[in-house]
Amino acid sequence: MPKETNGNAHTRLRSSEIQRRVLDAAFESVLRIGFRAVTVESVSAETGIAKTSIYRRWPNKAAMLMDAFFFRIGPGIGFPPSDDHIGSIRKQMLALAKAFRGPAGKMIKALLGEAQFDVELAEAFRKHWLLPRREMAIAEVQAAIDSGQLRADVDVQVTLDALYGGLYYRLLTGSGPLSDSYVEGLFSHVIEGLGAEPRTPVSRAVGTKQGKRSR
Repeated sequence: MPKETNGNAHTRLRSSEIQRRVLDAAFESVLRIGFRAVTVESVSAETGIAKTSIYRRWPNKAAMLMDAFFFRIGPGIGFPPSDDHIGSIRKQMLALAKAFRGPAGKMIKALLGEAQFDVELAEAFRKHWLLPRREMAIAEVQAAIDSGQLRADVDVQVTLDALYGGLYYRLLTGSGPLSDSYVEGLFSHVIEGLGAEPRTPVSRAVGTKQGKRSR
């Protein structure tokens, strides 16, 4: 079986280098020519990596492109470990919005758009992106409830929809910028409406002043 090389017949590419080249090429190809035009064959031709090597790592194009997205967006959008669970949610929302403002945002728009017509992609997107991050967010909101930062009667699922729905709506429709000020305002409105203690940094960021709540 032929081995991929880096231009030197005596130097075989490591598995990690093959993965990096494939995922970089797949990501850039989606941005350049669109999801539908990208194929395993086109990525193979661009990278010089054999199709058999690609298929050993990914069962189909959808899985390859989802991994390309994760590879680029990286771990920087996770929830920072903290006893301040509300603050952790805020930081994660800001990090996600920042990622959405860059190439990752263009990629996720392409993936979401094509997922409406591609069953394999829809399943890969739901399984590898939406559900794992939803579970992490559920845990963070529940921790905020358990610690008394949010009311005990808060509906976790509705809270997540309220916090993150606006980010995806603006990303997909372009109805407004995904700026830090927008995220701060969205976060402040939702969290304070759920009975969390007023957060001075957030209120200041959106240009409002909070009075003391009556006890």
